[in-house]
Amino acid sequence: MAAVKLYNKEGDDKAKRIQESIEKQFGFLPEVFQAMGSNGDFLDCMVKLSGAAGKNLDPKTKELIGIAVSAVNGCAYCLEGHRALALKAGITEEEITGALEVAAQTSAFNAFNKAICLNHDIKAS
Repeated sequence: MAAVKLYNKEGDDKAKRIQESIEKQFGFLPEVFQAMGSNGDFLDCMVKLSGAAGKNLDPKTKELIGIAVSAVNGCAYCLEGHRALALKAGITEEEITGALEVAAQTSAFNAFNKAICLNHDIKAS
């Protein structure tokens, strides 16, 4: 059960129009877009941000990053959503597992390095 009211085409007029478009794209209206659905300006900004972020990346890379970040952030909703979109984009289960391995490895190194305050000695040329 959501911790907020879900607005399934019940928000302002702008939100309703955007949600109708999203529903056509997915075949249903995902709860994340219902939760943002009271305020069309906010929903519009979030949809535009999603489209603008990583514009120079191919869809597969973008979804693998989404999987990795969602896993590290502990968001099961986003992890499952990005996994579904990744599979739809042709990403294999092995590639998804690889992205999760890299996320876990990087997260472990991040935690260790923050804890011991290492000097930044590996640098880009």
